[in-house]
Amino acid sequence: MRSGKSVQDDAAKTWTLAGRSISAIQQTATLGIALVWHHAGKTERRLLSPDTPLVVGRAAPAALCIDDRTLSREHARFLLSRGRVWVDDLESKNGTFLDGRRVSRAGIAIGDEVVLGSVALRVQAFGAGGESLDLEGEEKLLRRVEDELTRARHFRRPFALLHVRMSAAVTAEGWINAVRACLQPVHRVALYGTCAAHVLLPEAGAEEAHRAAQAIAASFVGSDARLLVGLALYPDAGSTADEVFAAAREAARHASPERPVACGPAATSVLAREEPEEGGIIAGQQMREVIETVRRVGASRIPVILHGETGTGKEVVARMIHEGGPRKGRRVVRVNCGAIPKDLVESTLFGHERGAFTGALQQQKGVFEEADGGTVFLDEIGELPPPAQAALLRVLESGSFSRVGSSREIEVDVRVVAATHRDLEAMAASGAFRADLYYRLGGVVIDIPPLRDRKDEIEPLARHFLRAASAANGRRVEGITPEALALLCAYAWPGNVRELRNVIERAVVVTPGALVGLEDLPPRVRAAAARGESERPADRGTDAELGRAPTDVAVFCPTPSAPKEAPPEGGLVRGKVQQYEAKLLQDMLETAGWNRTEAARRLGIPVRTLSYRMKVLGVKRPSPR
Repeated sequence: MRSGKSVQDDAAKTWTLAGRSISAIQQTATLGIALVWHHAGKTERRLLSPDTPLVVGRAAPAALCIDDRTLSREHARFLLSRGRVWVDDLESKNGTFLDGRRVSRAGIAIGDEVVLGSVALRVQAFGAGGESLDLEGEEKLLRRVEDELTRARHFRRPFALLHVRMSAAVTAEGWINAVRACLQPVHRVALYGTCAAHVLLPEAGAEEAHRAAQAIAASFVGSDARLLVGLALYPDAGSTADEVFAAAREAARHASPERPVACGPAATSVLAREEPEEGGIIAGQQMREVIETVRRVGASRIPVILHGETGTGKEVVARMIHEGGPRKGRRVVRVNCGAIPKDLVESTLFGHERGAFTGALQQQKGVFEEADGGTVFLDEIGELPPPAQAALLRVLESGSFSRVGSSREIEVDVRVVAATHRDLEAMAASGAFRADLYYRLGGVVIDIPPLRDRKDEIEPLARHFLRAASAANGRRVEGITPEALALLCAYAWPGNVRELRNVIERAVVVTPGALVGLEDLPPRVRAAAARGESERPADRGTDAELGRAPTDVAVFCPTPSAPKEAPPEGGLVRGKVQQYEAKLLQDMLETAGWNRTEAARRLGIPVRTLSYRMKVLGVKRPSPR
């Protein structure tokens, strides 16, 4: 057991760094996990010792006393165990809150804040000398990335996200200290599991991001392990937070001790395979109709527009169209129209000659030339600027184009598949998008439904992503508990399939056990029941553990497969979720003094929704005695 700094005015606050038995960042044996709070004009902290409960309250017998009238005498108990901090409310009067919701028991990540009464306590990591490492919770970093995306779009500035991981699952003393030492105070860091972290570099361009990544990779953290870094740079990495995080993690997977820094995707790339099953795609009833349409149009040359929200699987459908026709085996090239600077769109699509513009140091082929004989997938076609729209229309009509800076005609044979989340028909009617291009592109328009309308796919997709993430991260996570699966199915998935994949991968990385449980899911998913989001149509709670797919979900493969056996139905999980939701609503209503407007505001739902859920769940205000 190691000793660090002593807090002078309280012997009980002695820093004792004894974290070798836990699996989170205290594995480094040079870090401490502490509660930090502000009260009476002072900032104080108390170290959490592994497997030693710490009761926080207003007065003795609480071990940590904070003189605040909103606290109960013994308000809540904190415990650092198995790499996590857990908080249990001790039937306090004013409640314990995490992410704005009242909890009786919850797991807390480094950087998260718990509110006891009106006192906010943050879980923070400290170095051996007692210095703060300024780590953030995953949800807070996600919100920062979303804010950075908004600023980047508005002011046309770049930013970067790094995914840092250990080259081997070994204890390496001070690895997170090494990462922090390479960064500036403005850079934000959040742990991702036991041996990885995300790093946000606000307003960092390619050169600055590469410099930071190389510095981290060069840090010495032990003879048996290296720090490997995946770099995702906006706008090339994607247009949503989920896309940027996924790009950084995917890049880190390709990093190696010989090549410790790997970069994420560029705006133009060969379309990657992402089928959920070997040679096929998981599909429920609604997606089967989409796939039937895909099969009918695959053999033709007709242009196709794929319309759907971000993350619904438009790239997967585009690949299916390509491989369902005679161009199978040739190149399919994707270009994200929304991620290319407007003054470079035509050069990207059609290429340029040397000296055509400042920076054009050599001749460059464009996307259409590279894809000759194959398919061009124009993602986010609604972001294409008017001059590029005119040039694209000419290619579609004549099959030829000229590179920027040249008058020589180049003929190509390509099929065009476009994708967008925008209403192109309405844009064409308003003049925001060329009507003639829309009608030329939209020989067939395929609407891809969001995941919230494809509830029958959530369980088999989660099972697939869990299996893939376990293999990719060297884990042996075998399934998902019924309670966690029920919450996955209750969540609305604004980021669709991509968000589900990220959530499952994160759960696989952070779970200490063989099954993904409630506390392994992000707070936004755990709060789904409290927000009154759509319920599961049927209980299939054990499917994820048994490795089975529900009856109404098909796996589309090159050769037909027999439908899989349906599991027995039951109401156990549904009942547990409703009990959980009812308790959340009742706790929030009690906190708000049974003021429905205030309770709905805190829950982030309309008052009408709250009233409806109260009626469905039988939540009533107790009669006055």
